[in-house]
Amino acid sequence: MIRTTNQTKPLTIQAGGYSSAGVKGENQDAFAVKTTKGIELETKGHVAVIADGVSSANCAAQASQMSVCHFIEEYLATPNSWSVSKSAAKVISALNSWLYSRQQVGSANLREQQWYSTFSALVLKGTEAKIFHIGDCQIVKINNDGYQILTKAHSTPSGILNRAIGASHHVEVDFTTTEIETADIFFLSCDGVYDFITKKDVQAIIKESGSLEQASQEICQRAQANGSQDNLTCVLIKVDNAPDISFNQLIHQRQQQVIPPALPLGAVLDDFEILAIKQQTARSHVYLAFDRQAKREVIVKVPSLNFAEDQLYISAFIKEGWIGEKFNHPGLMKIYPRDANSKFLYHICEKINGKPLDEWMSANPSPSLKSVGDILKQMIDALRSLQRMDIVHCDLKPDNFMIDQSGHITLIDYGSCKIGCFEEPAGSQPLGTMSYSAPEILLGQSPSHQSDLFSLAIITYEMLCGDMPYKTLSAHSDIPKSLQQWQYRPIATFRKNLPREIDDTLKDALAADPKKRTPSFSQMYAGFKNRQQDQFSHHQQPPLITHNPVLFWQGVSGCLALLLILSLIF
Repeated sequence: MIRTTNQTKPLTIQAGGYSSAGVKGENQDAFAVKTTKGIELETKGHVAVIADGVSSANCAAQASQMSVCHFIEEYLATPNSWSVSKSAAKVISALNSWLYSRQQVGSANLREQQWYSTFSALVLKGTEAKIFHIGDCQIVKINNDGYQILTKAHSTPSGILNRAIGASHHVEVDFTTTEIETADIFFLSCDGVYDFITKKDVQAIIKESGSLEQASQEICQRAQANGSQDNLTCVLIKVDNAPDISFNQLIHQRQQQVIPPALPLGAVLDDFEILAIKQQTARSHVYLAFDRQAKREVIVKVPSLNFAEDQLYISAFIKEGWIGEKFNHPGLMKIYPRDANSKFLYHICEKINGKPLDEWMSANPSPSLKSVGDILKQMIDALRSLQRMDIVHCDLKPDNFMIDQSGHITLIDYGSCKIGCFEEPAGSQPLGTMSYSAPEILLGQSPSHQSDLFSLAIITYEMLCGDMPYKTLSAHSDIPKSLQQWQYRPIATFRKNLPREIDDTLKDALAADPKKRTPSFSQMYAGFKNRQQDQFSHHQQPPLITHNPVLFWQGVSGCLALLLILSLIF
């Protein structure tokens, strides 16, 4: 049984805010706070946004309102697998483009529209707060360590704003991360507030007020009393509970479940009758089972009891199920949702017909370019689907792909995947299989989609010639100490009848330095596109004088000798 300490409570907050036109005729500020729960809390977190429309712009109020509302709505709509940073960056970029485009719309109507605003967003997720900042609003963290200003105003020494969302076709965003602890208070305000109130007064008002909303109003009123001539906006957020760790709540729930023992034929696990034992290893047991409810055959995968106390392994196993349940792609094995009330830990997987790709490679030692190109295209389609979800596979190898009699390819293992939305601690990411891992991973860098591309290129190379592009690594001591020490072996070393363009394609995709590597899956595939089996005959060997000069000159000498003999005879 998996033992855990006290179950971690989710991140909970209180929030209160106030906004007023102050002495001005129009309030061009805006703010919003969105608290979340369940999977949305685990993957997106709580969100607070403040915006201050640039007063010189004729659509300042609309710009600030649009920035606040659009960001929260679109941020929460991004895929759950995306990291906070990726989701926020995509939404801010799209928002900036839309606001900037309003100028072109307005210019056709004689009066140019100017949708400019400052923008600051705070996302609280797990044990971290992430800040995305443009302009001169301010975000402060208040706790036992004091009054910590987390943002920097984007303005000149004279106070002129020099960065705003919507002001140009591209906007630079400041990104900051800070840890969250229980009782932390975050104070978001516009310059009309923080420029006219002291740190001491802010802290005193928060301490003495009955609620955060009341404190926000009093802070704004104090700023106005101190001479503020601007709009007044203040948002306060208090962390009631910060989780002990940043991994999602699903992990903690499923860590309470029991790992079933090895199951004999005929055994029943919940609604699944064991029909056959497909695989039993030190890491997991895999069974063919009949789903009595859905009336279909499935694969049941159970972690090994050997790893019952290995929290990294168990977390990776649970994460694999979370990933598989999100897929609906023909090249990715589906993992079906299961009874949330089950007391057992296991996966219910789609039954995939066929055999592992490494068995296909053994049976096809010299495949045609067309067959390899077809397989490569399917693998790339599957990996692009992962890429769109901000998932790096991290352990691509032939036995993680299944191929059926029609040549259909399915990726079947997600245990080593790195998911953008899971901010995992350093050292928690498995290295994958050494022989197929990219050099940068083996040298301690974080995995990326470029790492997956490298692994895919190794598989492709091996499919074509049955060997590996680099010296085989069997132990950590074999790993070259620098990228410069990796020596690529041309594929012609092992198979002579391949077009030179194929070797060039693979060499680029297998560059040890990720900065010099083929940048995308599509560019790698371009080296194979539209090549047919009969194109092997188009490959031109290098001139004989280049690859075997001795034989060339022996032939020339022989021909000259023959001509001399013939001239003497005739």
